[in-house]
Amino acid sequence: MTNSDLANRFVDSVAYEIRLANTADIPFLADIERAAAQQFLPYLDWLEISVDLLEGLTNIGFLLKAQADRRLWVADLTDSAIDLTADSAKGSTKGSTTDSARNLALSPVVGFVVVKHLLASCFIVELDVHPDYGRLGIGSALVNACCQGAQQRNFDQVLLTTFRKVPWNIPFYQRLGFEVLPEQIWASEIRAIVEYETRYGFAPEKRAVMRRYLLREEEAPS
Repeated sequence: MTNSDLANRFVDSVAYEIRLANTADIPFLADIERAAAQQFLPYLDWLEISVDLLEGLTNIGFLLKAQADRRLWVADLTDSAIDLTADSAKGSTKGSTTDSARNLALSPVVGFVVVKHLLASCFIVELDVHPDYGRLGIGSALVNACCQGAQQRNFDQVLLTTFRKVPWNIPFYQRLGFEVLPEQIWASEIRAIVEYETRYGFAPEKRAVMRRYLLREEEAPS
């Protein structure tokens, strides 16, 4: 087995950790968000949105405030994963993988999730994993980390909004314990978020609100 073969095999089960973000991570999150948005390009006609809207980035001031408030988590590759990913990219003709390997020299972060605290719930504002590191469980781990953080702050539910007909969206969150929330039982806070998204350019009929109930700390099994 060549070093490249070993590297490719390792990337299929890449080693990473989920941790709270630090300020040094934040400049690198835009590249991840921009790359993740490319997966939605085939659905632009159905979504009825522009590429510019799709590629809109989370406000850096919001990210800095979230980091200070411990509401921002990142997926960070281990040193061995970085070395092997770089080795793999040397023999690759795919530009995205090579670009990722070069960026890993600056930051090992390949995914992030940021939340907002509402009065009665925690809301996932953005979840992104770089496509080169998709289908490795990183997205699930990020969601579970923010749910654990919400539970520790005594929230009993986590909410999010997502596109309805993008094939992987709703099933992904359902596997993590989320359910689609009918509009007639939306609380005022989530209605306000959907209204904001509508003004931003996302048609409400193409969005789904989802909820995951959490056990409170005192209710969790010992």
